[in-house]
Amino acid sequence: MVTERTRTEVWQGLWDARRMVRYYQALYTQYQRRNRVTLRVLVLFGAGALVPVWDRIPDVVQPVAGLLVAATSLWILFAEYATKSAVSHSIAAQCEELASEWATLFARLDNPDEEAEEQQTRRSLDDLKRRMRDATYRSGDAKLVDNEKINEKATAAATAELKASYA
Repeated sequence: MVTERTRTEVWQGLWDARRMVRYYQALYTQYQRRNRVTLRVLVLFGAGALVPVWDRIPDVVQPVAGLLVAATSLWILFAEYATKSAVSHSIAAQCEELASEWATLFARLDNPDEEAEEQQTRRSLDDLKRRMRDATYRSGDAKLVDNEKINEKATAAATAELKASYA
């Protein structure tokens, strides 16, 4: 039999894992979108897509277009949207796997055929917590910026999902 404290920690871990899945999936989508936009701007101006209308552009505006290409190139280089997108996607996938394991652990707590033991549950819980830290630690290495708006949406969605699933 597990204590109420352990049961609460398992539930909190399940909720947090579902929130993290949604958060990192949203970050992935955001970074993908930003990467596509900056690459399109670069291709539009840098690959000569405007050559047919270039003669119609006033001479004073043409250097601005060149500066836009240079600025976009530097932006792509330093913003690292592709890398941030890949890391966000990887973290979301790992959190999805962990959320599944957390749900399995939580289900075992209510299984009348197989009563959960405190020590084994604590070991499983500690392992899941460690693996979640390891998965999300890479967000700092990739310089993913915390996004409070996305976090609030992910929190609300995870809460609604779990209420619907376990109510």
